[in-house]
Amino acid sequence: MSPPAEFLLYLYAESPLHPGASDSADSIDLPIQREAATTYPVIWGQSLKGALRQAAQESADWSDPLVREVFGKAVDAQRGEAEDAAGLLAVGDAQLVAMPVPTLRRTFAWVTSEIALGRLARKYRTLGHEPHAVPSVAADMGSAASDGWVDGRGQTLGPCVLPVEAKDANLAAWAALIAGGALSAAGFEPFRAKFGEDLLLVGSDAMPLLLRECTELTARVQLNEGKTVQNGPFYSEYLPTETLLAAPLTLRGGGADALKALRSLLGGELLRIGGDETLGKGLVWPRLVEAATR
Repeated sequence: MSPPAEFLLYLYAESPLHPGASDSADSIDLPIQREAATTYPVIWGQSLKGALRQAAQESADWSDPLVREVFGKAVDAQRGEAEDAAGLLAVGDAQLVAMPVPTLRRTFAWVTSEIALGRLARKYRTLGHEPHAVPSVAADMGSAASDGWVDGRGQTLGPCVLPVEAKDANLAAWAALIAGGALSAAGFEPFRAKFGEDLLLVGSDAMPLLLRECTELTARVQLNEGKTVQNGPFYSEYLPTETLLAAPLTLRGGGADALKALRSLLGGELLRIGGDETLGKGLVWPRLVEAATR
């Protein structure tokens, strides 16, 4: 059996994402998944693994035996549980790297935090890469990857006005690293360049507010056969287009065929993750970062 293969999976939102939570929250009937302690948006590993399994089943590169070997046996529709084998692929939570917020210049910027970059640094170290130092910023301030955002009077970020104190060289290095990993495919050149210029590090006071207020809310109704409202309105929450998340993957054996199929599946073709697929939601671009050669 081959040794475990470690990966970092970037997910870049092509359309709004609705990784649905189990309970409603305040006035939101269908909220997204969030971490309890930080309230950061997340896609839980079990949800992500189910979406990857579905994509593999629909791919011509994957046979049924290979799907079962890598992802485990399917859940029994009547019993509601899998019979035994969990599969060779371990899928971690897709944690937030950066989320777009509306601004008064350059249309939007991506915001990240010490927590988000610190977690990403740990993921890179697991792969044997030595990441950049994680930059820091005061709780009520921001810093930028480029000089154009520096303004001590404050930049308007969503509902916040936040002083951006300086260009941070470490943040600029992180912006280049992330863009090179997540946005390296052809056709992403404008967004790769923009990410390098428009990534902002936000302090711990403002980040939770931005992650709550800058998601998208959509009001929907359910119609009956007579085209009158049967249920609703109800409100669904989405992560906005251009959101970036990252998840760790471990393939424990399986040989060359499983490794080749996984690389093909996550090599750049669109995936569907989360709910409301029939409404055009849940499209993401996957990119794999592999472990450093030792």
